[in-house]
This record gives sequence, structure tokens and C-alpha cells, in this order.
Amino acid sequence: MPKRFLLVNTDRAGLINENMTAAEHFVKLPYSHGAIRYNLEKYGWETAYVNLSIAKSFKKLAAAIDKFKPEIVYTYGALIALNPLICRRFFCKHKNFKVVHGWDDLYGELWRDVFGVIPGLFMRWFERQIIKRSDAVVTLSYYQQAKARKDWGVECKYIPNGADLPVFDRSAGSVRLEGKMNIVYTGDQAEWKRTADICEAMRHVPPEIKLYLTGRHYPYLDQYASDNCIFLGYLPKNDQLCVMDQADVLVCTANQDCNAKFHEYLVWEKPILGYDDRANLLFKNGRNALLTKDYPSAIMKLYHEPEFRKELVENAASDIRVFSWYEIAGLFDEYFCRLLAEDTISVKL
Repeated sequence: MPKRFLLVNTDRAGLINENMTAAEHFVKLPYSHGAIRYNLEKYGWETAYVNLSIAKSFKKLAAAIDKFKPEIVYTYGALIALNPLICRRFFCKHKNFKVVHGWDDLYGELWRDVFGVIPGLFMRWFERQIIKRSDAVVTLSYYQQAKARKDWGVECKYIPNGADLPVFDRSAGSVRLEGKMNIVYTGDQAEWKRTADICEAMRHVPPEIKLYLTGRHYPYLDQYASDNCIFLGYLPKNDQLCVMDQADVLVCTANQDCNAKFHEYLVWEKPILGYDDRANLLFKNGRNALLTKDYPSAIMKLYHEPEFRKELVENAASDIRVFSWYEIAGLFDEYFCRLLAEDTISVKL
């Protein structure tokens, strides 16, 4: 049986286009759908990619589907998630495919936090349509899996984030961390990630404890810049990995149990500091991570108790398995093959 996988994505950054091979995609995005697509080819899948400019047009998307003839169409992002279903019903000649949605974020909450209450209410309704009408849904969040089951009667497949062991040259790193305890935050610092919480906390701890943040500059955080809250901005990949290597503590402030940082942090074998809410679905607080709503107190506990930091690391290593991206692709391969063995196509749309 042929195995063809078409990734339909809402990405607006323009880093990936439909002419890129899976290997080129992986170079640009060596995690998430870039890593999944690349590694699926190692399991015998033929893959292709459709970007937003094509996916937003029913005519263009249907033509891409008819040309590639996928067995799995994997939608990533909210705006175009229903389009392959509409194309299959009304526009495609090739109809023998299943639409699987990759559900990483709670779209209604995200739109509310970024765009306001009314857009958030619309997206909450639209999100429900995506989850209920897709042929299948894969989520990397225990919280979202439980929400779909309880609120919408949909059973989602749980497949976690992956992380590969970091490969870097420590001797070539150009950034040296200078604190007696160095806390590192990597990645997106948007307001909905609650990044300001950890920045504000640095005003209430001794100056020898330092927070370093890498990633895109957000002006709303400029007010927190200080001698112990240091924004490094975008760094070359090797420098970013060298910064993480020097960390005493890695922090993720988003109210999620599925943030990609968690699994990336775990492979470093560093203590993890996070927000005390949904992250409890992944961690056991005080055993394999420290989750809090009082960051200054939590930081001081970590500072004064190096043995506690060591215990967190040891327990996380024994409690939480981190799959490589190749292994994650294997879980997708297994799940997709099981879906394809079910000789039915959804008519929910």
C-alpha cells in the first residue's frame, strides 16, 4: 500500500515552501512538523507540503491533492484546517484520503489573548468544528485530550513532543553566563506565554541570580531589562545551545503541559521551573520539576538548595521518557497505518 503524507500548513513566516524537500524543510525547522515530515520518509512515506497561499484556495488545494494523491492530509494550524475536508467533498477527484489535524495549541484561548474577546469567541467555535469534523486529531497535550473528550466527545490521539540530543561546539560559544545561578528561557516570549512573570520576578531576587532570555525581541518586555534580566535576542544555533548548556535552571512560563521547551529542556538534564497549573499534567511538582505561581520564592529555593536541583533532574530522567524525533515519527507512522486500515472516510463535512 502506498504511504503518501501531505502537510497542509498555515505558516506565514515563509520559511518553508511547497518546492522544498523534506530534508530541506528539516534544516529550516528541525522540530515539530519539520522533524515529523523528515523522519516519516525514513518509515517509507512519500511526503509533500502545501503552504498557506495554496491552502487558502479551494481550487489550488484540490489541484495539489489530486496531483499528489495522499492517503493522509495532515492539517497544522486553525485557519485552513477545514479546507481539505471541503475540497474532498466538493472539489477533489481524489477522495480516498483521511484528514488528520495536528492540534498543538488551544486556538480559542490563543486568539482571545492575542486579538481580544470577540475573535476569541469566534475561534473557540471554529476550533470545535475542527476537532469534531476532522477524521482524526493528534494532540501533544494531555489537557487538550481531556478537553476534547469531555466537551466535544472526541477521542484524540496523544503523541508528545520530541527532542533530539543537542549537537554543538562548546568551545565556539561566544556568550558567557555570569550569575552564581543562571536561569535560561529560550524561544517565543509573546504575552500569552506569561514571560513577563519571570522577568518581573528578577526584580525580587539577589543580583547574582541572573535570567538570560534568547529569541525574538518583544518591546513590551523592555521595561524589565536589567543587570539580572538579560535579553540576548536571536542567537546563532550553536550560541543558543551553548547558553542552554551553561544554565543552572531552565524556565518555561506558559500555562501549558505541551510546550516544546519542556521536552527540549529535559534532554539537557537541567532542573525545570514552570507555571503551576496545566504543567502538572506532565510533571509531578516538587519531584521532577518545580512549578509555581510565586517565582521569587521558587527561585530562592532552587538557589539555596543545590541538592534539590539535582533531585529534580534525576527524577525527571527516570520519570519522563523523551522520544527522539525519529521515534515520534514512528508513533505517527503506526497511528496513520492504523487509520488507513479502517476502511472508512468521514462524511462529517
